[in-house]
Amino acid sequence: MYKKQASPEVTEPSPSLPLNKVGPTIGTAIASQIVSTITETTRLVINTTIPSVVIPSSNLSNTHFCSENRQESDPVQRAVLTYYPYHQEEYFFPEIRWLYRSWLEMMLDEPDKWRTDLVIFTYKFSAAFKSLNCINEIRKDVNEPPRCRIILYIPITLRNDNNTKNNFENAFADERTSQNNTSILTIPHVFNKETFNNDRSISLYRNLRTYGYIDSINAIYEGYSTFQMYDYVLRTDIDIFITRNFSKYVPDPCILLTGGGGYGTDYNRRKLRRIAKDMELMHLNISGMGSTWYGPPYSAYLIANLTLDSMLYLAINEFSGPERDGKVGTILWPEWHYGVLLLYGQHLAINHLVAQRNLSVRIAHEMLDQSTTNNDTNYMKQNLRLVLHCWHTDVPFSKFAFKMGHYNKTDPKQFIDKPTAQAYAMRIAIESRLMSLEQLGAKLKEFE
Repeated sequence: MYKKQASPEVTEPSPSLPLNKVGPTIGTAIASQIVSTITETTRLVINTTIPSVVIPSSNLSNTHFCSENRQESDPVQRAVLTYYPYHQEEYFFPEIRWLYRSWLEMMLDEPDKWRTDLVIFTYKFSAAFKSLNCINEIRKDVNEPPRCRIILYIPITLRNDNNTKNNFENAFADERTSQNNTSILTIPHVFNKETFNNDRSISLYRNLRTYGYIDSINAIYEGYSTFQMYDYVLRTDIDIFITRNFSKYVPDPCILLTGGGGYGTDYNRRKLRRIAKDMELMHLNISGMGSTWYGPPYSAYLIANLTLDSMLYLAINEFSGPERDGKVGTILWPEWHYGVLLLYGQHLAINHLVAQRNLSVRIAHEMLDQSTTNNDTNYMKQNLRLVLHCWHTDVPFSKFAFKMGHYNKTDPKQFIDKPTAQAYAMRIAIESRLMSLEQLGAKLKEFE
């Protein structure tokens, strides 16, 4: 049997200062009216209209909450989904490298018939990704070997009139030229109304293009057709390490797991309940959902969709101009903070979908978004730590210390026999820096 455990308790950790660290979300469809009165030069316009909730219809293929019950001997298709900001390569590509290296490490223990792809949404199919043996194709069948897949996605900040006219005809012109005008796989699919809402895309550009985490969730909604064929998806940030515990673990077939998110206080829980009522959303007082999800792809699509609408509503109706512009800083944290708009939107989406669509969500506090600094030798085996997530710390493993070169003289071999989360993160990250991109890409070919 695949590894499985009881559903984690739904409790919420104490809030800690976010410091620009925001996790992901999930959803449906609420706010197409918001865009109609906004001019191109206006960054955000207050609109008091309460849009109605529109749940996507179920005429897409594979639109179900439940995967089939799986054995280790059964074929299983999984995808790790993440968004990569193409224009900040120097800062973020080291995270891609260690995510990629941890993905390779995890697959060493994966059952023979299981396939886990690394699916990266980004705007450019760069030479670096080609060196990693990534391809611009979706999965074809269960027998295809694991691949790194680049899905070309146009970020919200680039959705100006020039790029969006004629159904985004110009958005990927440079990419087509660089690929010798060959056919390329891109999103959004503007004629698919289940995965593209033009009015909302315009509203996101005019209202949320400066919000740093908007693409990480919009790519999940607009990119659903590129991952709906999988049995399970892990939606995550790039600054994570996939552990070897992940290799043989899938959740209960109908459940979507989330990490824990420490954004909740009595004040903002009451506020979010009131906002849900204003939006005519249902609310079950579920709180504390974090930035990583693991479960059925359709569940992730639904939550991403409704989260986007909720974020628009919140930004326009529940935050002042100084809050949106960052002039207030973190003085109101943890009671009410614009930096975690994504988590507030997710909170509203999940509560409504659990109530209205019987979506099953569990908060996996001891499985997802786990510490990279823990030095307890038993920590990794307790509760199946599946994903280690880098938070804001100077304690090893620190992503900030790594990027500043503080570990450049550290030999990764010293961590091989140490079974701690800290040692695993240190070894994988340092190895990813020492290996060339071609060496990492060659390692992937060993799984073919």
